[in-house]
Amino acid sequence: MEFKDLFREKYRAALLAARAGNKQGVIDGLRDLYLIFAEQYRKGNGDPIVIKAKLKRWQDIFGGYIEIVRTHGLSDLRIRKFFGLSDDASLPTFGDLIGGAKVPTDPKESEIDIIGIFPSETGEPASAPAMEVPAREDTGPEEKTPGRSVGDPSEDKGEETGSELSGEPLPYEGGETVAKPAYEPDALENFIGQQHIVKVLLKEIAIAKAEGKRHLDNILLFGNPGLGKSTLMRLIAKSLGVRFEWMDCSQYRNSQQSLKALQNFLMRVARENEPVVIAFDEVHMLTDELQSSLLTLLESRVYVSPPDINGNVKRIPIEEFTFIAATTDDDKVLNTIKDRCLRLKFQMVDYTAEELSQIYRTKIAAKGLTITEEAIATCIPRSRGSIRYVNSFVEGLSRELYDDNGRRVSTHIDLAVAQRFFEERGIDPIGLEKKDLEILRVIGEEAGGVIGAETLSARVGLDPKKYLSEYEPYLVKIKFVSITGRGRSLTEQAIQYLKKAE
Repeated sequence: MEFKDLFREKYRAALLAARAGNKQGVIDGLRDLYLIFAEQYRKGNGDPIVIKAKLKRWQDIFGGYIEIVRTHGLSDLRIRKFFGLSDDASLPTFGDLIGGAKVPTDPKESEIDIIGIFPSETGEPASAPAMEVPAREDTGPEEKTPGRSVGDPSEDKGEETGSELSGEPLPYEGGETVAKPAYEPDALENFIGQQHIVKVLLKEIAIAKAEGKRHLDNILLFGNPGLGKSTLMRLIAKSLGVRFEWMDCSQYRNSQQSLKALQNFLMRVARENEPVVIAFDEVHMLTDELQSSLLTLLESRVYVSPPDINGNVKRIPIEEFTFIAATTDDDKVLNTIKDRCLRLKFQMVDYTAEELSQIYRTKIAAKGLTITEEAIATCIPRSRGSIRYVNSFVEGLSRELYDDNGRRVSTHIDLAVAQRFFEERGIDPIGLEKKDLEILRVIGEEAGGVIGAETLSARVGLDPKKYLSEYEPYLVKIKFVSITGRGRSLTEQAIQYLKKAE
């Protein structure tokens, strides 16, 4: 599907959700739009810098609208005008934004300039998808939660407005029941799983508050992708009652780009001059020099940058903060960083079947849906022990309950719905997808049965970083791939599995 067509499809889904007053659906749709631009930005190695800037700015725009919906709900005037639910002429419609209009940060405040052009395949501005949307009344704005997340919108789904559970309330740990569970945990104590981390952090936060502090010692979280590291970092900030600042260290392609991004990020953090959680996701993707430069911040609360290409050095003081580094490859994190996180260094572990079952129930219920035990049982072994896969499956299963015209035809997910979803997407009973099977077959077909990671990645059309971070960990975990000094090889278990799959 072409970029523009995919965009229109996702915009239509968000628009239908807005018309139905479905807050979670709007958040999901805006998040999908955010991810479209993020993926296009990642792929656009050869794009002119102005196009890259536009793509990045559109990520920021959709991220901002996600935060508006999450914080203020669908009654916010900016959201209503965005989806054509308001006649307020002082605010831009979505079509206006596509054409280059300005976006007000607040309906009553002055406007700020943005790059407002939709990058189509031809490079020409595209018109907004047309759809007549009848006006409707929404509920009032929700209570604003303490702290401010500036993290990845794709991790922050919020709570759905007005969803009622069908049937009996779902059971929760400890025998309690709730009528309206949240899609994402709204407090650290409600985080399911990772209790070896959560319990320690809750105690540390209680001690800090008793001592009148609004920060913790340095923290390092490491483990496989998709275990909820970003969510956990955000909840630490919320429990401390401070704002949350998040930097994804994986998106920068060279040291100078990373240095500039790191400087800008820390200058923005310092500008507020208030207690803050500073979170670095995939910190191992920073060069050793940049990781080392963080030591000045940890030791003296003043960041001293390495010299840039012009020899300039920046000094950025930040008074009260909690430093959190998260990584999927702790071997590439400098020992000097690890040493300064030694007391609060945690390995995140895969979720158990019982925890996954509880998480599925919670997320499905938050959408106002029900699910059978048989459907949950077929989801669990495909989830790879990861929240990221749970979230993806929940979103996919909920969409199976809509017809081709975007109308929901059911609120119940049974085994047949789940099996149809996984069959259509080519996900086998142990969670292997087409790309996983392609990787295994390429390894098996290699002369000598051993292949290097770089060669393997090229053969299957993956960036080596993507292969190493998203595919290999699971294949190693299920003992299908063995890593030696010579390269990657199949285990006997994988060989037999492929024979059965043929």
